[in-house]
Amino acid sequence: MAMTTVAALQAIYLFKDLDADTLSVVAQAASNVTFDTGEDICREGQSASGLYLLSSGSVRVTKSNADAEVVMLGSGSHFGEVSLVDDAPRSATVTANERCVMIKVDADTLRQKFAVNTAAGAVFYRAIARSLAKRLRTTTDDLAFARQLALEHHRR
Repeated sequence: MAMTTVAALQAIYLFKDLDADTLSVVAQAASNVTFDTGEDICREGQSASGLYLLSSGSVRVTKSNADAEVVMLGSGSHFGEVSLVDDAPRSATVTANERCVMIKVDADTLRQKFAVNTAAGAVFYRAIARSLAKRLRTTTDDLAFARQLALEHHRR
């Protein structure tokens, strides 16, 4: 499993710059999972247990108090990385838009592996931090755009 899992992990954008040693450690916490169309992968408010890496298929992310989906994610995407940083419940529901093949990285197992290999942990968490920073910048831009639209609409 390790070598094919390492190759599959490297195909995910989040991990594109990780070295083989770090990917090998992550692979030890990884398992392959499949979800059918319409199946919930995780639900808003549930306890979070890890990171999902989408090898094939697509998912939609929704919030219970929103009329529209938050985002649609396709192959090469990931979600659930915040669960590796905090222990808060899931912030959204993720549903398979079609049959999805994924790699699930179990948070507890990963923490145990990184307790032994702290160098790999540092490399991994830097990749997570970069991803979260990028997402925060995008969210800030989206919020500024939405506020500008609302302001223009209000002036009319």
